[in-house]
Amino acid sequence: MDNIKESKEYKLAKDWERAVNDFSFNSKRFAAAILDMHPTLQQSLYRLVKACIEVMADETRRYDDRNRASHEEARCIMEYLKENGKNIPLR
Repeated sequence: MDNIKESKEYKLAKDWERAVNDFSFNSKRFAAAILDMHPTLQQSLYRLVKACIEVMADETRRYDDRNRASHEEARCIMEYLKENGKNIPLR
């Protein structure tokens, strides 16, 4: 990907990295906040999460014992989605 570090997506990912690195970050509270989003944006968020899972499942990415469990679970999720998943439309 050309100039990924200059993209708005990269900058958002780094902001998110800083947020989840804080011990007071509450994943369940973040997830509950999704309910306040417009349904179309909820679907866009799901598409983003699904793309993240696909990257985490990739065997060519770097992972070690600290993130092996998430890698293995992401692989299982992707196997399920390949058999049962839907193509999530943009709108």
